[in-house]
Amino acid sequence: MSMSIKPQVSSQPPPPPPPPPKAETLLDLWRSAWLPLTGAALAAGALGFYIFGTVAASLKVCPCSGSCEHSTPTGRPPALDGDNAEQFDKELNLPEWWMGITGLRKRLAARATGHVLELAMGTGRNLEYYNWEPLNERVSEAKGGKQAKAGADTPRGITSFTGLDISVDMLDVARKRLVKTVPPMKSSSPIVRASNMTDHTGGQLSFLDDQLRLIHSDAHHPLPGPSSPSTKYDTVIQTFGLCSVSDPVTVLTNLASAVKPGSGRIILLEHGKGWYGIVNGLLDKNANKHFEKYGCWWNRDIQGIVEEAALKTPGLEVVKVERPNILQMGTLVWVELRVSEKDRS
Repeated sequence: MSMSIKPQVSSQPPPPPPPPPKAETLLDLWRSAWLPLTGAALAAGALGFYIFGTVAASLKVCPCSGSCEHSTPTGRPPALDGDNAEQFDKELNLPEWWMGITGLRKRLAARATGHVLELAMGTGRNLEYYNWEPLNERVSEAKGGKQAKAGADTPRGITSFTGLDISVDMLDVARKRLVKTVPPMKSSSPIVRASNMTDHTGGQLSFLDDQLRLIHSDAHHPLPGPSSPSTKYDTVIQTFGLCSVSDPVTVLTNLASAVKPGSGRIILLEHGKGWYGIVNGLLDKNANKHFEKYGCWWNRDIQGIVEEAALKTPGLEVVKVERPNILQMGTLVWVELRVSEKDRS
C-alpha cells in the first residue's frame, strides 16, 4: 500500500512589492540642477556682457562722416591730427584693457631682446613694458659709471631700440613716453637728422649716442639697420600694423630683410578674421566705421597674409600662429616668424 505525501504550504504571506519611486517635485529638480544651471547662466551672461562691451568699445561713434578720403590704409588714422594725438591715444586704454590687449603687449615686450626694431610703433604703447635695463647699463658705462661684472649674465632686454612710424604726430607722443620710461632720456638732448633719400626716411630723432632712435618712415620702403656694427636686428616687433598698410605682404618681406637670420625673431600681434562666420560677418559689416576712425581694416585674413608672405619671401618661415584670448573668438592673432640662415646666407 503506497502513501502519498502532500507538500507543505508555507503559512507566511509573500513580501509586499517595493513602494513606487517618489515623484520628483520641481524643488527637487532645481536642487539637483541648480549648480550647473546657475553656472551656465552666469557664463552665458558674462559672455554676452563681454561681447557687448567689446563691440561697444570697438564701434564708438566715429568723428568721420560719410566716406573717408582714403579707402587704402596709409597708416595714419583719419581721426588723428596734431592737436588730438594724445587724446586719440588715451581713448585706446579702455578698449585694449577690456579685450586683453594690454596683457598681450606685456607678453610681446618681454620677448624683445638685443637690437630691437619696432615697426608701426604709433604712440609707443609698448614702450613702458620693455626691459630697458641693458640699455641703461650701457649708457651708464659710457659715462664712466659702474662697470658690469666680468662674466655676469647679460639681462634679457633691449640694448638698442629703433622705432619707426609714418605719422609724425604719433611719434611725438611716443617721444614723450620715452622720456618717462627710459631714465637716461631725461638728460639726453636729441640729435635731429633731416630726411634722407638714400635710406628712405623722412627724418629722425637720435638719443643716447644713436642707441635709441625714432624714425619717420614708411614700412613699405627699405628699413634702416641698427645703429650698432651689427647689420641686422635681433627682434622685430609690430602691433596692429598689417591692417594699416596698403601692401602687407611687402611689409613682411621688408621685415624679413631686417631681422638676423637664424636666431632673430619677428613677432607680430594683429587683429583680423576670427574663427566663426557670424563674428567675421560683424567685422565685415562694421569695417568701414572702424576704418574711418582708426585707419585700418580689421577684417583682413592675417594668417593668410602671413602664409602668402612666407611663400613669396626666400627664407621666411612661420614659427608660430596662435589666437590668444578665447573670448575674442580668434580675432586676435599672435605670429612669430624667422629667417633661415641657409636661404639668407
